[in-house]
Amino acid sequence: MDTRLKNNHKIGVLIIVLTVLALSAATIGLYPYMKAKAAEYVSVRTMRLQEQGSDYSDLATQVMNFSYEIWHQKKQEEEGGVLSYSQTFLPGLDEKIRTLREEEYGMTDSRVAVQDSAMADEEIYGDAVSVQDYMDSEFDLDYYQQLQSTMNSLGKDWERYYQRYNASLFYAVIDENGGFQRSNVNKPGELFRAPLDSAKKEIGFTIEFTSTGSLKVSGFEGDEQDASRLLQAMGRFEFYDPLAVRLSDSYRYSGMQFTGPRDIKIMFRCVPDLFTGSGYSTSDNTLLNGRALLNGGGYYTVAGGILVILMVLALALPAVRSFRLGKSALCRLSFEPLSLIGVGWMAVIGEGGMPASLIAATLDGTLKEEILRAEFLPWTADLAVLAINLLFWAVAYGLFFWGIMCYRAIFSMGPWRYFKERTWLGRFLRFIKRWCCNALNVFNETDWDSRSTRILGKAVIGNFIILTLISCLWFWGIGALIIYSCVLFYLLNKYWGQMQKKYRILLDGINQMAEGDLNVEIKEDLGIFNPFKEQLSRIQNGFKKAVAQEVKSERTKSELITNVSHDLKTPLTAIITYVNLLKQENVTEEERRSYIQVLDQKSMRLKVLIEDLFEVSKASSGTVTLHPEHVDIISLLKQVRFELSDKMSASGIEFRFNLPEGRVILYLDSQKTYRIFENLLVNIAKYGMPGTRAYIQVVREPEGYVNISMRNVSAQELNVSPEELTERFVRGDSSRNTEGSGLGLAIARSFVEVQGGSMKIEVEDDLFRVVIRWKENAQEGKEAREGQNQERQNQERQNQEGSLGAEEKPGMEVYRGPEVKPGMEDYPRPEGKPGMEDYLRPEEKPGTEDYLSPEEKTEPENSSPTEDRNRENLWSPQDNRIIPGEWDETEDDESENR
Repeated sequence: MDTRLKNNHKIGVLIIVLTVLALSAATIGLYPYMKAKAAEYVSVRTMRLQEQGSDYSDLATQVMNFSYEIWHQKKQEEEGGVLSYSQTFLPGLDEKIRTLREEEYGMTDSRVAVQDSAMADEEIYGDAVSVQDYMDSEFDLDYYQQLQSTMNSLGKDWERYYQRYNASLFYAVIDENGGFQRSNVNKPGELFRAPLDSAKKEIGFTIEFTSTGSLKVSGFEGDEQDASRLLQAMGRFEFYDPLAVRLSDSYRYSGMQFTGPRDIKIMFRCVPDLFTGSGYSTSDNTLLNGRALLNGGGYYTVAGGILVILMVLALALPAVRSFRLGKSALCRLSFEPLSLIGVGWMAVIGEGGMPASLIAATLDGTLKEEILRAEFLPWTADLAVLAINLLFWAVAYGLFFWGIMCYRAIFSMGPWRYFKERTWLGRFLRFIKRWCCNALNVFNETDWDSRSTRILGKAVIGNFIILTLISCLWFWGIGALIIYSCVLFYLLNKYWGQMQKKYRILLDGINQMAEGDLNVEIKEDLGIFNPFKEQLSRIQNGFKKAVAQEVKSERTKSELITNVSHDLKTPLTAIITYVNLLKQENVTEEERRSYIQVLDQKSMRLKVLIEDLFEVSKASSGTVTLHPEHVDIISLLKQVRFELSDKMSASGIEFRFNLPEGRVILYLDSQKTYRIFENLLVNIAKYGMPGTRAYIQVVREPEGYVNISMRNVSAQELNVSPEELTERFVRGDSSRNTEGSGLGLAIARSFVEVQGGSMKIEVEDDLFRVVIRWKENAQEGKEAREGQNQERQNQERQNQEGSLGAEEKPGMEVYRGPEVKPGMEDYPRPEGKPGMEDYLRPEEKPGTEDYLSPEEKTEPENSSPTEDRNRENLWSPQDNRIIPGEWDETEDDESENR
């Protein structure tokens, strides 16, 4: 599912990329349309200007620009060096700046003299001196330096216009004798004496600057209407100071005055249409400029149409949920930075200056020429031009698409939610709200176990600050105190109501628990009462656990009684049945011996069952007596394997032992540990699936533990949990059709835990696994067990004399008969059924030397631990041993029916 969603997202992104690239290519393909619209606009514009006539203001401006530049060049020739424009048109300014700079750095004492003279003049002239002081304070070094910079910048503009129109506006400087001194043409005499071109509406005129700098126009040649318009346009420059229109009125008091051309006569010749309408013409070189493309409307038509398409897609594609568009952090940008990026985009793309310049440079070949200068091949230059245009429009359209997709959240989230989550202002207001709420609810989150000095200190300081601010208002502070008191009353009343509401919620929860409803849940935030709510929840969980434990205890007790009754009833029923058979008079001697053998088996089984139950009870109550010693676990496992070899072979399960080489010494009780391994292996042989393998493995862990694991496949499906398998009288077969009491795993677990170890059972489907862990260090294992069993041993020493029978006292072992192992030569296994004479032991066969009557059968006073263990192994049903000659439960039931 996740892979399909990712693929759908990639498809959505691919659609966006391909759409942006396709629309960018379409924009480039519409460049000729933009060019045609620009040409149409220029044609209409030129025709309109020609019809309306022109005031020749542009031509007059360029004539003055030429005049200033010509005068500057003439002054440089006279000085024989390079002059700045401020030196040419503001003589004395450089000297003024140098003098002020010297005074500022203390190189002369003129400042002191000026101050003394000013004080003397103040006494004589009064207010006049004050005006002079004001002027001196305004026209400082910075002012004159700024004036110098303005003049030089203005001169640079004159030079730029001079170079731009040098091929359109021809001029020649005339001396006193009528000769030509300087000109921008090679042969000025021939040009200016030649007749005018009437087809181009060419005109000629002469301007003269007098000794005072005033301007006069004379010698006009051309149409009379053009002459009157030119005279009208040049009239505004008769007494013209270009600095006065650029500086403030205080410029006339600065002591500096613009000095323009004087005593010079210049003859001009040009075509006025080249200067009409800012120089528009129908030639291709002047057509392709940014303003014509923009004013022609082609650019806005194409860009507007494509942006509409992108807007529709940006609003529609995120609506397709499978594409998962607009979910990334980039599309969740806040409103303020997004709007800032949008303003920048509008300044570049919306204003159109940069895109129009790129289009013009592409159409007229300027961009390609610049690339060819970098020594690109012609075909690579064409590709570079295409790539530059495609990249520019892809970035522009991509930013627009991304911005609209971000703004789409206003509609998907709603304006109010968008304002709260996607705007800096909304987040700031939410922060202020949270801060105010936290300040007002400071006592709601109070930790009553901590000291209250800090909280009370904050409240007192805050109140002090408010009262201090109010006291600064003097008389108006009374009104502020009234408002403050009302607000404080409102807040305290609101806080008190909230506390009452939370108190009632807590009290209702306690009352419901008192009535027995332990599932009550308090979800509300109780503020100051939250610690009580947490403690109440703990009490509630404790009650639930106690009730559940009590229910489980009652259920376990009931199941225990049922299981004990069932397991005790079977041998007891068999005993009663065979006793009744023995009471019959027509019973033969052979049948009597067979019945006595069955009675002996069942009585011993009943005794072992009771003893196992007693062992489990002692382990559960902690009264088990341990005799720990250093035991080799490997040897013990091998011994158990040898003694259970017949049962393991008969089970049809292949046992695989993976035992380490060498000895593994643990500080344990050898008899209890033997019993643990015996019960587990017998459990595998009894409940394992024939034809499978069982794995027994011993592993040393790096932490110093010994891990003993046993794995096998269960023959029947396990319907109980691993925890329940170790309970008393719980068996893997719920029908209880197999031999066993259900105490084997319970005894094993009790003996493992009483010796300081852990036993864990894992069940996965039909795989059954038991893991036992003991600490390998003998001293640590001894200390751990002593710590766990000290109280149990003390209790056992106090109670064992009075509570245990003679055969169960410490130091004595219960006699369980001589060691009898199935499969030995002395006791061959017959093929007959249980109850036959061949299954009887020698002491049970009448007529033999070893035969003992029932009255003569007594337990030996001294029996070895080995014999006791073997006897226990022979007759313990919980060990899951298959004993030759033992009567199964089915036959017991049949005998009972008989």
